[in-house]
Amino acid sequence: MKIDSDASRFEFRSFLMLTLFLGAILPAHAAERVWEKRFALPPGGYVSVVNMQGSVLVEGWDRSEVEASVAMHSATPTDQIDDVQVAVQAREDGVVFHTLYPSGLDNPIRVDYRLRVPRQVRLEELSTLDGDIIVHNVEGSMKARSLHGDIEAIDVAGSVTANALTGNILLSLRAISNRPAPIQLATINGNVDLILPTHANANLELSTVAGNILGDYAFQVSDTPGDSIHRAQVGAGGPRVVLHTVRGNISVGEREEDL
Repeated sequence: MKIDSDASRFEFRSFLMLTLFLGAILPAHAAERVWEKRFALPPGGYVSVVNMQGSVLVEGWDRSEVEASVAMHSATPTDQIDDVQVAVQAREDGVVFHTLYPSGLDNPIRVDYRLRVPRQVRLEELSTLDGDIIVHNVEGSMKARSLHGDIEAIDVAGSVTANALTGNILLSLRAISNRPAPIQLATINGNVDLILPTHANANLELSTVAGNILGDYAFQVSDTPGDSIHRAQVGAGGPRVVLHTVRGNISVGEREEDL
């Protein structure tokens, strides 16, 4: 099953434009504040974002620094928006962001992160309780977790671990590492979609409780009672790719070859 990578890129660009213009569509009586900073970070360093209410958008670029733009939004006027803080732990080899809310918050305040990071980066933790996590164009390990929101990683290479409670997970790989780094995608309520690079080598393990498994591969199911995992070897085999959902579908396909 071939999947056009251009469609995935279009989805990412659409989301990016929505994020950038979010302030323009807020009601006139809304409150908004933007926090911006830059931090030096060499390729191969790590970045983490621990958020609560809001999205996390990460994009790789060819600079040895992290550019952070954090937008805080409230649907109603409030002085407490100035009390929401972004705590930063910056080291030579990594940057960690934490969203800190004041006690006794009267109105919900949404905090959306937009980061540009070195392309070769370790995304050690990207987490939010309510919001989407979007990653684009990075080459390194990635761990993402959202309770209520979608997780999308487009045009990435390296090991990926993504977990959601309610939300879809989409992973489009530019390359699979030759090292035995696993790829694990799991959600409870949502679909899981994986787009493999052309001529990939991997071992697939797919399971869903209430959904369908789609893909042009020779899946095999064990005769062992209770083992409902669909397994398939892609190419010569390689890293384990584990996809799981309880209530949702799983699809696996290949990228179109880049021109």
